[in-house]
Amino acid sequence: MTSSKTRKFISVLILAAIIFSVWFFFFRKKADTIETYTVGRGNITETIMETGNVQAAQVSVYSTSNGVVEELYVKNGDSVQAGQKLFKVKSTSTDQEEATAYASYLTALNNLKKSQQDKESTYTQLLSDKKSLTDAKGDLKYQKNHDENTKTNKDYTSSEKKSLRQDVDAKESALNASQKKYDDAETAINASQASVKASKLSYDATQNATIKAQVAGTVSNLSVRVGDVVYFSDITVTSTTIASPVLVIGNLSGYSVKIGINEMERSKIALGQKATIKFDAISGKEYMGTVEKIDDFGVEESGVITYNAYLSVTDQDERMLPKMTANVTVETNSQENAIVVPSKALKPYQNAKGVQVLKTDSKGKQAYKYVSVKTGLKSGSQVEIISGLEEGMVISLSDATTTSAAK
Repeated sequence: MTSSKTRKFISVLILAAIIFSVWFFFFRKKADTIETYTVGRGNITETIMETGNVQAAQVSVYSTSNGVVEELYVKNGDSVQAGQKLFKVKSTSTDQEEATAYASYLTALNNLKKSQQDKESTYTQLLSDKKSLTDAKGDLKYQKNHDENTKTNKDYTSSEKKSLRQDVDAKESALNASQKKYDDAETAINASQASVKASKLSYDATQNATIKAQVAGTVSNLSVRVGDVVYFSDITVTSTTIASPVLVIGNLSGYSVKIGINEMERSKIALGQKATIKFDAISGKEYMGTVEKIDDFGVEESGVITYNAYLSVTDQDERMLPKMTANVTVETNSQENAIVVPSKALKPYQNAKGVQVLKTDSKGKQAYKYVSVKTGLKSGSQVEIISGLEEGMVISLSDATTTSAAK
């Protein structure tokens, strides 16, 4: 074959390939790209998926004194009872610091005593003003009843009646003022009591102390050794550091998992519902849980309302630890032997939902037509169809609005 004929032959082949490609992709491929699904029955479970954390009953134990750890009576993992000794602290406060703290405590006690006396005084005045107002209202009522019964004003002049009304108004004002003083006295007592408590703690922080367990549980997070410096919990050690807990007493069994749910999820979740729980830090294990508690009062943050729900873990083990991140899936509802289709089959149709179904007309021509459907439960990728579809129907999962199916 000559060079010229070879070039012509190659050109014809290229042109034929182009024509075939255009025909294949724009005609044949259009029908082939329709993703279909044959409607059938199955089981569907509606779920709520949220992220939460492991919650544990725990109490952080601080030193009640500023000083040095002199003795340790426990170690991590020990079980303790309420009232049991945990550690002993020798105070490092100076005599001046102790004296100043004690003086502040005495001042707070005196202020509390004065506040209590002021309350007693204002209460006496309040009772007196209440009686005066009751008497004044009685005189005014008598005058009104007298006028109605006698139909005459000869016993009470206009100025006298005006004086009775003014007397009632004045005594109401006096009673309101007394009530405010009484309320203010109650507030002052509360403030004085808080000051007494704070100053007493500050004074105790200058004394040697033996710290005891407030609750029963297991010792964890013990952070000190004999000779280490510890601080009273309310003191700021530096401008950026505050006193840390010396140890934690917690319940290492019976953990719960706390999740936050939105308003829509709150209407679906219920006590007793089952859940599966996975932890980022524990691979290859799926735990079982049960919804045990749901808050009725929501928490608003940035305009979003969330409700807390708590789940017990039925197969807890030693790998679970407080504060771990948990991925929770709660089964809120389920339906067996239901008409179920992939969620992506649903499309907006007539202000509701529709599905494109393969129809055959009288001439045997097939095309996808919209039908309205009513949906039920929804899972992550599936949806229950309550009405509109039947088993065996072929539906489109892609957009087949303008595409006819081959016969």
